[in-house]
Amino acid sequence: MFKLLNKKKNNKGFTLVELVIVIAILAILVGILAPQYTKYVEKSRKASDVANMDEMIKAVQVYAVDHALAATGETATTVEITMSNSDAVTITSGYADALKEYVPNYTKIKLKSNKWGKATVKATLEIDKDGGVKVKSYDPTAFGTYSENGSVPAATASK
Repeated sequence: MFKLLNKKKNNKGFTLVELVIVIAILAILVGILAPQYTKYVEKSRKASDVANMDEMIKAVQVYAVDHALAATGETATTVEITMSNSDAVTITSGYADALKEYVPNYTKIKLKSNKWGKATVKATLEIDKDGGVKVKSYDPTAFGTYSENGSVPAATASK
Protein backbone atom coordinates (compact mmCIF):
# COMPACT_ATOMS: atom_id res chain seq x y z
CA MET A 1 0.00 0.00 0.00
CA PHE A 2 2.84 2.38 0.75
CA LYS A 3 4.31 1.54 -2.60
CA LEU A 4 1.29 3.00 -4.33
CA LEU A 5 1.56 6.30 -2.42
CA ASN A 6 5.31 6.68 -2.96
CA LYS A 7 5.20 5.88 -6.65
CA LYS A 8 7.09 8.56 -8.59
CA LYS A 9 5.40 10.12 -11.58
CA ASN A 10 7.10 9.93 -14.95
CA ASN A 11 7.51 13.70 -15.62
CA LYS A 12 9.10 13.80 -19.05
CA GLY A 13 8.47 16.72 -21.41
CA PHE A 14 6.97 20.17 -21.02
CA THR A 15 3.57 21.28 -19.91
CA LEU A 16 1.36 23.39 -22.13
CA VAL A 17 1.83 26.40 -19.84
CA GLU A 18 5.62 26.20 -20.12
CA LEU A 19 5.44 26.06 -23.91
CA VAL A 20 3.09 29.07 -24.05
CA ILE A 21 5.45 31.08 -21.82
CA VAL A 22 8.46 30.27 -24.04
CA ILE A 23 6.54 31.22 -27.20
CA ALA A 24 5.40 34.50 -25.58
CA ILE A 25 8.99 35.38 -24.66
CA LEU A 26 10.17 34.64 -28.21
CA ALA A 27 7.37 36.77 -29.67
CA ILE A 28 8.35 39.70 -27.45
CA LEU A 29 12.02 39.38 -28.47
CA VAL A 30 11.13 39.26 -32.18
CA GLY A 31 8.87 42.31 -31.75
CA ILE A 32 11.72 44.26 -30.18
CA LEU A 33 14.53 43.12 -32.49
CA ALA A 34 12.80 43.14 -35.91
CA PRO A 35 12.79 46.96 -36.33
CA GLN A 36 16.48 47.10 -35.39
CA TYR A 37 17.25 44.42 -37.95
CA THR A 38 15.48 46.32 -40.73
CA LYS A 39 17.44 49.47 -39.83
CA TYR A 40 20.72 47.59 -40.20
CA VAL A 41 19.63 46.06 -43.50
CA GLU A 42 18.70 49.49 -44.88
CA LYS A 43 21.97 50.97 -43.64
CA SER A 44 23.92 48.24 -45.43
CA ARG A 45 21.94 48.87 -48.64
CA LYS A 46 22.76 52.57 -48.46
CA ALA A 47 26.42 51.81 -47.82
CA SER A 48 26.46 49.47 -50.81
CA ASP A 49 24.99 52.18 -53.05
CA VAL A 50 27.60 54.71 -51.92
CA ALA A 51 30.41 52.16 -52.36
CA ASN A 52 29.24 51.36 -55.89
CA MET A 53 29.13 55.04 -56.84
CA ASP A 54 32.52 55.60 -55.22
CA GLU A 55 33.97 52.74 -57.28
CA MET A 56 32.63 54.25 -60.50
CA ILE A 57 34.00 57.69 -59.58
CA LYS A 58 37.41 56.15 -58.93
CA ALA A 59 37.23 54.41 -62.31
CA VAL A 60 36.63 57.78 -63.99
CA GLN A 61 39.52 59.28 -62.00
CA VAL A 62 41.95 56.59 -63.11
CA TYR A 63 40.71 56.77 -66.69
CA ALA A 64 41.03 60.56 -66.72
CA VAL A 65 44.62 60.39 -65.51
CA ASP A 66 45.49 57.65 -67.99
CA HIS A 67 43.88 59.50 -70.89
CA ALA A 68 44.59 63.11 -69.90
CA LEU A 69 42.58 65.62 -71.89
CA ALA A 70 45.71 67.74 -72.33
CA ALA A 71 46.99 65.17 -74.79
CA THR A 72 43.84 65.55 -76.87
CA GLY A 73 43.71 69.33 -76.60
CA GLU A 74 40.28 69.32 -74.89
CA THR A 75 39.34 71.67 -72.08
CA ALA A 76 37.59 70.75 -68.85
CA THR A 77 34.54 68.55 -69.21
CA THR A 78 31.59 67.48 -67.07
CA VAL A 79 30.63 63.84 -66.60
CA GLU A 80 27.42 62.52 -65.04
CA ILE A 81 27.07 59.02 -63.61
CA THR A 82 23.47 57.93 -63.01
CA MET A 83 22.33 54.88 -61.03
CA SER A 84 18.74 53.74 -60.65
CA ASN A 85 16.90 50.81 -59.13
CA SER A 86 15.50 49.68 -62.48
CA ASP A 87 17.93 50.64 -65.28
CA ALA A 88 21.61 50.05 -65.83
CA VAL A 89 24.21 52.65 -64.87
CA THR A 90 24.60 55.44 -67.41
CA ILE A 91 27.53 57.79 -67.91
CA THR A 92 27.84 60.77 -70.24
CA SER A 93 30.59 62.42 -72.26
CA GLY A 94 32.10 59.28 -73.71
CA TYR A 95 33.47 58.00 -70.42
CA ALA A 96 31.69 54.65 -70.70
CA ASP A 97 35.10 53.19 -71.58
CA ALA A 98 36.24 54.06 -68.05
CA LEU A 99 33.51 51.90 -66.56
CA LYS A 100 34.01 49.14 -69.12
CA GLU A 101 37.71 49.01 -68.30
CA TYR A 102 37.71 49.38 -64.51
CA VAL A 103 34.20 48.26 -63.44
CA PRO A 104 33.45 45.37 -65.81
CA ASN A 105 30.02 44.52 -64.39
CA TYR A 106 28.77 48.10 -64.19
CA THR A 107 25.73 47.27 -66.32
CA LYS A 108 24.46 45.01 -63.54
CA ILE A 109 24.79 47.62 -60.77
CA LYS A 110 21.48 48.96 -59.50
CA LEU A 111 20.40 50.94 -56.45
CA LYS A 112 19.63 48.67 -53.54
CA SER A 113 18.04 51.26 -51.25
CA ASN A 114 14.74 52.97 -52.00
CA LYS A 115 15.32 55.58 -49.28
CA TRP A 116 17.08 58.18 -51.43
CA GLY A 117 13.79 59.88 -52.25
CA LYS A 118 14.12 59.43 -56.01
CA ALA A 119 14.33 56.53 -58.40
CA THR A 120 17.79 57.67 -59.56
CA VAL A 121 21.02 58.90 -58.01
CA LYS A 122 23.36 61.08 -60.02
CA ALA A 123 26.93 62.22 -59.42
CA THR A 124 28.28 65.14 -61.44
CA LEU A 125 32.05 65.16 -61.92
CA GLU A 126 34.30 67.84 -63.37
CA ILE A 127 37.41 66.70 -65.18
CA ASP A 128 40.07 69.28 -65.96
CA LYS A 129 42.46 69.01 -68.88
CA ASP A 130 45.27 67.62 -66.71
CA GLY A 131 43.16 64.64 -65.66
CA GLY A 132 42.10 65.91 -62.24
CA VAL A 133 38.60 64.84 -61.21
CA LYS A 134 36.38 66.69 -58.75
CA VAL A 135 32.89 65.68 -57.58
CA LYS A 136 30.71 68.74 -58.14
CA SER A 137 27.38 67.47 -56.80
CA TYR A 138 25.15 64.55 -55.95
CA ASP A 139 21.45 64.34 -56.70
CA PRO A 140 19.53 63.78 -54.52
CA THR A 141 21.43 65.69 -51.90
CA ALA A 142 20.59 63.01 -49.32
CA PHE A 143 22.93 60.68 -51.21
CA GLY A 144 25.75 63.22 -51.07
CA THR A 145 25.12 63.94 -47.40
CA TYR A 146 25.18 60.24 -46.57
CA SER A 147 28.33 59.66 -48.60
CA GLU A 148 30.11 62.52 -46.83
CA ASN A 149 28.84 61.96 -43.28
CA GLY A 150 27.91 58.27 -43.21
CA SER A 151 30.07 55.42 -42.08
CA VAL A 152 31.24 54.86 -45.65
CA PRO A 153 34.13 57.04 -46.86
CA ALA A 154 32.98 59.88 -49.06
CA ALA A 155 33.43 59.69 -52.78
CA THR A 156 35.85 62.56 -52.97
CA ALA A 157 38.21 63.27 -55.77
CA SER A 158 41.74 64.51 -55.98
CA LYS A 159 44.25 65.33 -58.68
